[in-house]
Amino acid sequence: MIDSIYSNRKNFIVIGMTGRIGSGCTSAADFLSQNIDQHNLQAICIDEGSTDAIRKKYIINKFYKKNWVPFTKIRATDIITTFLLKYDFDDFNLILKDFYIKVNEAKKDQIEDNPLYTRLRLYGEILTLDDSFKDIYNQSHEKFKNLHNILDQTFRVESIEDIFQIITTDLIEISDQIKNVLSKESYKNYTDIFQLLGDNIRLYGDIKINESKKNANNIYEISKRINSFIKIIRGNNDAQNPKKPTLIVIDAIRNSLESMFFQERYSAFYLVAINALDEDIEDRLLQNINMTREDIKKQSKKEHQDKTLKSLENFVSQNIQDCIAKSDIFIVNNGKYNSENFLELYGQLIKYLSLIMHPGLITPSLDEKMMQVAYTAKLNSGCLSRQVGASITNESGSLKAIGWNSVAEGQTSCMLRSSNELLSKSKSVAYSSYEQSKEFRDKLSKKPFIDSKYGLNQSFCFKSIYTEGNQKEQGNQVHTRSLHAEENAFLQLAKYGSEGIKGGTLYSTASPCELCAKKAYQLGMKKIVYIDPYPGIAKQQILMSGQFPPDIILFKGAIGTAYHKLYEQIIPYKDELENLWLQQ
Repeated sequence: MIDSIYSNRKNFIVIGMTGRIGSGCTSAADFLSQNIDQHNLQAICIDEGSTDAIRKKYIINKFYKKNWVPFTKIRATDIITTFLLKYDFDDFNLILKDFYIKVNEAKKDQIEDNPLYTRLRLYGEILTLDDSFKDIYNQSHEKFKNLHNILDQTFRVESIEDIFQIITTDLIEISDQIKNVLSKESYKNYTDIFQLLGDNIRLYGDIKINESKKNANNIYEISKRINSFIKIIRGNNDAQNPKKPTLIVIDAIRNSLESMFFQERYSAFYLVAINALDEDIEDRLLQNINMTREDIKKQSKKEHQDKTLKSLENFVSQNIQDCIAKSDIFIVNNGKYNSENFLELYGQLIKYLSLIMHPGLITPSLDEKMMQVAYTAKLNSGCLSRQVGASITNESGSLKAIGWNSVAEGQTSCMLRSSNELLSKSKSVAYSSYEQSKEFRDKLSKKPFIDSKYGLNQSFCFKSIYTEGNQKEQGNQVHTRSLHAEENAFLQLAKYGSEGIKGGTLYSTASPCELCAKKAYQLGMKKIVYIDPYPGIAKQQILMSGQFPPDIILFKGAIGTAYHKLYEQIIPYKDELENLWLQQ
């Protein structure tokens, strides 16, 4: 009975890796796909002086040694390769030449209102495949050109082993060869081309730029192809042994809509974000794949670009920050290129995989408990653009305040207000006297109205309306109606009274801006733990300054629904042990 209860957790798991290039997604996926005898990890022992942290590691290590099953790796680059291999060598080179022309037109013309050119300006030089590679490429083209048709069919048990071999061995081999050829001049040439191919597949359903085929229904084309691979791998395992577990790791997901595709289909899917410090990522890219500092700067700009989601192009392109913000589990992989064997990374992977298989093996860390409070608090925010939550502890780790970005008490959040109501000359206190002025109403009336068939409230952002047409004012935080989450939490302490929080910790789902960083420093925060980096220079200018700089820490742990799925025991542990004893 115990085995049956946990079989659903152990027999099918899909983990999607996400993170910036150089953060360690591939290293994590490689580790998960290895047999346990390839890991060569240090033994963990406990004695009378062991701390609770060491005891937790011991418990996890014990479970890991008895229950490890290697994952099958699906690489997003291989999925993209299946689309490009529909074309022979000459046709693919013509597509690359067309990219090169369009990219350079985009850089030269700087057409702000053209979504295609706005997207293409992010890419660098596009180089074609070397002619010496033509024969090898065309042989693979003949083998793979009809793969998409095969994948669309129902798999027969007698043929699934052959398909499994093609996608797990042959495809990886040619994909690596294409990568090596495209990387010969510059690794960024390879990343630019494959990121552009991925964008095009989500936008046009194909690697070609073809405005006539642009369709929102193409957004999940890559996800659907990955899902076909998952079904093949699972079907092959069942054909070999119906009891064989199917564990899949996807390297890597870089569009949050693709992660949503799997989250809505599989309760066993977890999006794992691998984070690392900027300086460590830079060191790895310089040392490992020979990217130049200029290449790294361009890649970082692409990964941190502002996504306003005003056009279909914005939905289909990579959005690393959004993927990280929507992840279930956060793993930190700090250290330079020559750091010692990624031991911290591997230990975290083992911990969370063990908890996925057997929830409640250990209790959450203090950071996880407090970040879960902040993560839950952010849902109270009525902000239209971004929800942020924060929690504050004293130096003993006791929770003292929570906050979320919201308007002052007694005012109405933006989400609950309506432009229809304001333009009907409402005198409600939900709208300020300035908003009720003719000047502001005239600005607001120029915004298009949503067709009533959608049934959505016509909310509006005061800052966006007020600063529209004034580029200098658009980044000015003075005009926001809401207090920031950290600011709100600090003010709760002053408003209702509290013991001192000097030496405590600030937890925030987004790193503090310059204004909130000053307040945190003044209040004597010893640590600041965050998930999503906020744009600006708060860390370098304010927090890394003076006599009492706080520790600034990337969050690692599980939050949201994953927090409950990993730490809530399926059956009481006492009952589980007693049942197992009876079986002996």
